[in-house]
Amino acid sequence: MNIPITKTLLFDYFNGNASALQKQTIDEWAKQPENEEFFYKTLAEWELTHPQYMVDVSSAIARYHDYLAQKEGEQPVVAMPTEPTPFPVRFSGWYIAASVSILLLMGWWFRSELVNQTYATEPGQIRSWVLDDGSRVTLNANSVLKVPRFGLKWVLPGQKNREVFLTGEAQFSVTHTQDNRRFIVKTPNGLDVVVLGTEFTVSSRQNRMQVVLNQGKVVLQRETNQTMAPIVLTPGDVVTLVDEKIQRKHVADPERFSAWKDELFVFDSMPLSQVAQLLRDNYGLHVSIPDPALAHETVSGSFKATNADELLISISKALDIQAVRRGKKVIFSARAND
Repeated sequence: MNIPITKTLLFDYFNGNASALQKQTIDEWAKQPENEEFFYKTLAEWELTHPQYMVDVSSAIARYHDYLAQKEGEQPVVAMPTEPTPFPVRFSGWYIAASVSILLLMGWWFRSELVNQTYATEPGQIRSWVLDDGSRVTLNANSVLKVPRFGLKWVLPGQKNREVFLTGEAQFSVTHTQDNRRFIVKTPNGLDVVVLGTEFTVSSRQNRMQVVLNQGKVVLQRETNQTMAPIVLTPGDVVTLVDEKIQRKHVADPERFSAWKDELFVFDSMPLSQVAQLLRDNYGLHVSIPDPALAHETVSGSFKATNADELLISISKALDIQAVRRGKKVIFSARAND
C-alpha cells in the first residue's frame, strides 16, 4: 500500500508519532534525490516551531561540584559491592564539560551539513553552478560556498533573505525575485554583502576582503551593524578591507577582477609579495622571497595560465627573475648574471 508523503505525516515523523510502517515508508522515500528538497524544507519548518533543548553546562557542572564537596558524613548510605569494581571511574567537572561540548558541537555540525549544500573547489580549480533561485556563482580555486538546500528557492516561515556563506573567492550573478528578497553573502570575518539583483565578485581570504561591483548595487555591512557604517557600492566600485582598514576606489574595468574565470590573471602594478599571496590562495603554494627589494617589485599585464607552473613562468619572464619550484615550495630570486 502506497502511503502519500505529506507535510502533516512528516511532522508526525519528526515528532516521533509515526507508525512503524509510516517510518519505513518515509525512510525509503527520503533516500530518493528528488525528494530531498521537500524533506529538508519540511524539517526546517518543523525545527522553527520546535526549538531544541539547550543544555545548561555551567549549572550542571556547578551542581556536580556541590555534590563532590559534600562532607563524608552527609553522603547517603550506599551498599558496597562484594567484589572490587574492575575499572573505577570518577569523571571530573572539566571532563563532563568537554564531553557535553563535543556532543553539542557534533550536533551543530550535523545539522549544518544537513541543511546546507556545500560547493567547493580544489587548488587550481575553477567551477560554476546555477543555484536553485536562478543565480549563477563561479568559485575561484581553493574556495567553499555553503548554500541552504531549500532556502533560496523556498520561502520558509520567518525567513526574509537568501543567505550563502563564502570562504575564498567567487563571482555572483544574482537574479531578482518577485518578492524582493535580498541575497546576502556572509564571510568568515563578519562582513555581509547585501544585494537584490546584480553581478559582483567577493574575495575573502586570510585577513583580506575585497568586493567588486560590476552591475547593480550592493551594500557592504557588518553582521552586527555596530562597528562599521554600511557602505553602498555602485558599478565600478572596489572596496578592500585589510586588517580592519577600508580602501575604496573606482575603476573603469571591474571585469578584470574576475578575469580568473577565464584562466586569465590581470595585474596592475601588483607587488610580487601580493602575487605570492595569490599563488598561496589559488594553488596552495608556499612562496618565499628572500630579497625584500624583490618583494616590492611590481607586476603588470595580463597572463593566461591554466595551472600554477604556467603562471610562474609568466611572472618570472615579466620581471626577469628566477622562480624555482620544488613540490609545494617556490622561491623567487634575482636571475644570476651570465
